[in-house]
Amino acid sequence: MDSLPVNNLLEFHKDTLQTIRKDYNLDKPGCMDQAIDVLHEWVKKQNHFEIKDYPRAYLERRIIFNKGLVERAKSKIDKNCTLRTLIPHLYKFIDFKTELLYSDIAWDCLLPKMTDDYYRIYLLKIVGKRFDHDLLSYYRWTVAMAEYMTAYDYCRGIILVLDYSEANLVEILKKLDFVELRQALTLLIDGYAMRIKAVHIITPSKTVEVLVGLFKQILSAKLGERIQIHKDLESLHKVMQRDVLPEELGGNERSIVKLHNEWKDVLSSKEFQQYYDKMRAASTNEKCRQTDKLNEEYMGIAGTFKTLNVD
Repeated sequence: MDSLPVNNLLEFHKDTLQTIRKDYNLDKPGCMDQAIDVLHEWVKKQNHFEIKDYPRAYLERRIIFNKGLVERAKSKIDKNCTLRTLIPHLYKFIDFKTELLYSDIAWDCLLPKMTDDYYRIYLLKIVGKRFDHDLLSYYRWTVAMAEYMTAYDYCRGIILVLDYSEANLVEILKKLDFVELRQALTLLIDGYAMRIKAVHIITPSKTVEVLVGLFKQILSAKLGERIQIHKDLESLHKVMQRDVLPEELGGNERSIVKLHNEWKDVLSSKEFQQYYDKMRAASTNEKCRQTDKLNEEYMGIAGTFKTLNVD
C-alpha cells in the first residue's frame, strides 16, 4: 500500500502511513511487504480457517493494529476467526437504519479527525433517561464498526469518550447484561486488537463508580487504570483536543447526531454489507484445527472469561 485511500468517514494526517510504519520499524523499502508475505503464507496454512485469502491492505492493518508484530497479528486473526464461530449472534445481520435501537437517544461514531498523535476517538453520547430494549443491537453495531475500522482505518489506537452527562446511569446499569458485555469486549479487544489508550467518562453522577467497578471486573488492570472520570466538559478539555470533538462536546467538528447518521448510511450500504457478509464467513472449522482441543482461553465463552490482556 503506497498511500491511504480517501475515506468519507475517516480522515488522516498527510504523513500517517509513513509515521505509523516508522513506529514499528516497517518504514524501510520492502519491510512491510515482507511482513505481509509472512502473515499471508501463515494464513494459507491454517487448516481450520474457513477463509484463507485476505487483501494485502487488510493484512497490513492487522499488523499495524498489533504494533507491527506479525506473531501477535497471527494470534489476533486466529482469535477473531474463532470468536466468529463461538459467538455468531454478535454478527447476525440487522438493518442498522431500522433495527439499531436507541438511535433516538444514543449516538456514537468514530470521529473523522485523528488526534495530533495519530489516535482515533470513539465517542458515545447518551441522552436517554429510560431504556426499553436490550443492548444486543448496539453490540452488533459496534462489531460492524470494528470490522469497518479494520478494513479502512490506520491509527495508533483508540481513545474512548463516553458522555453520560445527560443519561440516567441507574437505568443503564439495569440494562447491562454482564455476559453479553464481556463477549462484546472480548471480541473487540482480543479479536480485533483494539488498542485502547484511554477511557474518558463524562458524568456528574456518583453512580459512575459502580459502572467503573463493573468495567474493572472485565478488563485488565492496566486498562482499568486508564479510565478517567470527568464531571464536566471543562475537565475533559484539559486532556483532550477540542478541535477533533463535535459541537456538543465544545469542539469544532460537526454534530454527533449528524456523524452517527453518516455512519448508519455507510454501514447500511450495499457495498459494506457485501463486504461484511464475506467477513462473517471468516470463521473456523474446529474439526480441522491442528491441536487436540480448542485453546483453553476460549472455554466458557458464554460465561466465564479470562481477564482481557490489553497493552
